[in-house]
Amino acid sequence: MNTFIITLSSQPVFKNFFLFPGSFWEKLGALCAADKEKSFRAVLVMPDYYKEKYGPWCASMIRRFPEQIFIDYVSVPAPQGIVARLFRFFYSYLIYTSTTRLLATMGTRPDEMFAGSRYLAPMKAAIAETFGRSSFITQKAVPALFDYLFPAEPFSDVLHTYHPDLVFVPNLYGWFDTVCARDAKAHGIKTVGMTANWDHIDKYFMPVRTDLFFAQNNHIRDAAVRLQGYRPAEIMVIGYPHFDFINSKEYLIPRSALLSSIGFPRDTKYLLYISGSVYCPDEPDVIEEVLRWIDEGRFLPHDVRLVIRPYLGGRLRDRDFDIKKFEGFKTHPRVVFYQRESWHDLPGTRELLNLMAHADVVLSAFSTAALEVALFDRPLIAIGFDGHRARPFHRSVRRFEGFTHFQDVYATGGIRVTRTFDDLYAAIKKYLDNPSLDRDGRALMRRTMCPVRSRSTAEEIIELLLKNCQV
Repeated sequence: MNTFIITLSSQPVFKNFFLFPGSFWEKLGALCAADKEKSFRAVLVMPDYYKEKYGPWCASMIRRFPEQIFIDYVSVPAPQGIVARLFRFFYSYLIYTSTTRLLATMGTRPDEMFAGSRYLAPMKAAIAETFGRSSFITQKAVPALFDYLFPAEPFSDVLHTYHPDLVFVPNLYGWFDTVCARDAKAHGIKTVGMTANWDHIDKYFMPVRTDLFFAQNNHIRDAAVRLQGYRPAEIMVIGYPHFDFINSKEYLIPRSALLSSIGFPRDTKYLLYISGSVYCPDEPDVIEEVLRWIDEGRFLPHDVRLVIRPYLGGRLRDRDFDIKKFEGFKTHPRVVFYQRESWHDLPGTRELLNLMAHADVVLSAFSTAALEVALFDRPLIAIGFDGHRARPFHRSVRRFEGFTHFQDVYATGGIRVTRTFDDLYAAIKKYLDNPSLDRDGRALMRRTMCPVRSRSTAEEIIELLLKNCQV
């Protein structure tokens, strides 16, 4: 019997592999039902703190196939001590892309990692320009030091219990999956990796390289070679698993039904504003100005309304700030809010996808939702300025334009970046009058950034995992 382990260690992995009808998880169940010989088994491993959150979601499948699908939980401690944290700081900055530079000058980094203040940015760049250029450092020394400084093997019990032929870590960007891949390699088990989001590959160096890497598109494939040390032969381009569902369009409702559900008249044209994070504090200025244009009738003959999706992905104080900065618009008669966390449950996700699909124009501050918006061929505008303020660059929304992964999006011509209120007004007006503008660019974005597979991406991933299980 072939056995593979798959980790569920982040909400984006849940979105990619578990949330939607026709998902990897659902296809896996269908394959189990057809496998009368019980020739394989799959083990789902997640952090113990996800037991209450995702355990019930998976329970019915495990009950249906008790000999083929299993679930286990592992606690993976964060690095402790100054030496371990400094080493993590060091290896993270062995690459220094424009995305890394942006995060470094903000004095922060994703995934709760130690970063220091923005004044350490020159040191971070120097690490990449010196040590990061050495293949010995990146491919030999760092993995060896990783094993030495983080000797605990929290996945040993799981690996000994199930004796997997392969371990699949679909969030190699995260600490849980990094340690899981390291432990699997230490036990001589074949590993397959993937990043959960398209903006992960260029953020920081990943200290554990898997035997095989799944890239969602050619741009991610190229970045994995250029930045993370993979050889082209170790990479397979497989597409985005959750796009199987989005491209099916089976969840879409008529535009008239959507407008009715949010209280807009049938002839409304609406703008969907996808908020940034706490690092975009001047968004209320932009929304206030857009609403002033609407109230003054500057978009006539169109009856224009606004849907605001606040950013709810922050933590604690940041989340409170992101919610409060939009409070003043809740009583405006032409505004409605989509105020649910994205990609957490199917009803809420269907609502968000319908809002994207029927929007006349989508506004955002360089949101990763650009790819989903492109799938619906909706005009997309990036807000590249700070409202009425003149903020220094290190605190300006303008710095987000430098994201490495967004350069490929700009190259398609499928997104308009606005840098003043006049630019923004003109772009909205043109799109409302002629939604076909930049359609060729959006089509190019879909072809290059969102490749459509000839078959289900979920089925292809399962087939590749089972094929690579075989020794």
